[in-house]
Order: sequence, then C-alpha cells, then structure tokens
Amino acid sequence: MEQNKISDLTKWVKKYYPQDFTIEKASEDASFRLYYRVMSQGDTKIIMDAPPQHEPLTSFLDVTKRLALAKINVPIIYEVDESKGYILMSDLGKNNYLDALNKETVYCLYTDAIDVICRIQNEASSKGLEVFDINIQTKEMDLFKDWFLEKHLKMKLNQDQSIYLKDFNEILANRISKIPTTFIHRDFHSRNLMVTDKNNPGVLDYQDAMIGPMTYDLVSLLKDCYIKWDDELIYKMVKTYFQRLEQSITYDEFEYWFDMTGLQRHLKAIGIFSRLYYRDKKSSYLKDIPKTLNYIAELCTKYPELHEFQILVKQIKSQGKL
Repeated sequence: MEQNKISDLTKWVKKYYPQDFTIEKASEDASFRLYYRVMSQGDTKIIMDAPPQHEPLTSFLDVTKRLALAKINVPIIYEVDESKGYILMSDLGKNNYLDALNKETVYCLYTDAIDVICRIQNEASSKGLEVFDINIQTKEMDLFKDWFLEKHLKMKLNQDQSIYLKDFNEILANRISKIPTTFIHRDFHSRNLMVTDKNNPGVLDYQDAMIGPMTYDLVSLLKDCYIKWDDELIYKMVKTYFQRLEQSITYDEFEYWFDMTGLQRHLKAIGIFSRLYYRDKKSSYLKDIPKTLNYIAELCTKYPELHEFQILVKQIKSQGKL
C-alpha cells in the first residue's frame, strides 16, 4: 500500500520536477493526513496527502493565506491537486519544538512562540471562521466519557455520574464562553512548531482554526500534552503573555481563564487519544494520557469547585489502566 502511494505521488510530482528526485515518508499526524519529503539536488519540499473524503484541503489553504498575510512562518504552497488531496509546499525542516525543548532552550523558544500567538491574534483575519462555541466545546468533552471512561477504562457510569458529567461540561463551556475571543490555531503545541533560523517558529497543522477564547493557544503551548514543565515555568510564561495585554482584567482572572480553557482541552485530548487507539489503530498516543490526566488532577486541587470532579479523577487513577 505504501509503495503504491509513493508511486502515485512520484507521477504527480514529475509534472513539477523535471530533474531526478526521491520521495520518503516524512511524518503522519493524529488525522488521516500523511506527509512525504521530496528531495532533489539539495532541495527539499513536502507533500501533504490529505484524503479528500476525510480531510478536504479548503480550510488548510484558506488559513495558510490568513497566516501568511500576518507574516507567520507557514509553508509556502507551490502546487495543489484538490481532487487527490495533494499539496506540494515548502519544507520547514525536521527540528520540531518537542525535540528541541530543554531547560536551556525553553524560555527562548516559548518567548518566540508567544510572540507568534500575539501576532496571530492581532494581525490574522478571523473573518468568516467558525466559532468555537458551547456546542462544539461540550461535544469535544463528551469524547472523554465516550472513548476514555467507557471504552478504554470500561467504567460503568451510573445515572448520577452521567448527569454530573453532562452538567459539568455545560458549566465549564459556559464559563469559557465568557472569555474574550480571537483567532485561535487550536493545536499550537510542540509537535506543530518547527525550530527555524528565521522567523521562528515555523507553524504547522492550523487547518482547524476558529474564533475562540484568547487563552486557548497559550494553554496548548504551555500545558502541552507531549511535554510537561513545572508550574513555576508555566505561570511565569503566562504572565509574560498577560503583560502584553491591554489589561482590563486582573492577572488572577486571566489565570483562571487559562486554567479552565486547559481543562476543556485536556478532557478532549484524552478522549481523542483513546479514540485514536480504538478507532484508528494508533497506539502511540495512549502514553500521553497519564501526563494529560495529571494536568486535570492538579487543577482539581487548585480550585475547590472541582472537588467533586477530583473524586472521579481519583477513581480513574485507581483503575490503573493508563
């Protein structure tokens, strides 16, 4: 199957590359998209392979234009074949934030990334983007119950627990809906940020951009499901962002917004990681569930209003199937 795909891509690329070239698998992500690297005489480009029935290119192409106009370092689009789901684009390299982050680099890399979040929010057009509303937020959080609690842990929720979770999700979504909104990337984390020599970082995987809470991309970056930092570093960087705002709110209010947005995102992420295993046969994401669940557990000790949810988290941890 893989060889057939590379053969098809080779025929397509030949239209644009008269010279010799080779194609190899570059990466895949949590969607149906696959990426291939085209190498020719010292030059490299990337092919995105997005099956049209699952991943139409319309949104990716649209958001690429919006971000490029805001001077964000996104891939340059060279060729597009929407019928096949192929895009030939520039290569932002192999060095992503996840591989590059350490105690020596973290402040510099995160400062660059926060600069980009601010530029996206201030300069990228959000006109016509879908709104990350209460319905979308609660559907995302339902993934936690459906795919993690019931499918993965095989927990038998009683009626009271089911009602509590439904009410909890609605209350959380309502609180998040009070946060001022802006353009949000929606997946602004270490695997989607590339270390580049100029205009760092390079930004990928933005096709799900929406209008949503201003804290969303910041929490995606700092409370990353793939790499964990201590609270001192996380909240120091939160303050770095906060200081750039026209502050009509207190820092404590902003930190609360940040934490609640993170709670919603982490509930969704745990559900998606479980679904990737059971539906899509991608097991590698299961290892990221404990780290993500710990973010939730830590918040439950921080806010008294999450005490009842903390009981559920303790039940989950006692299952030991993580």
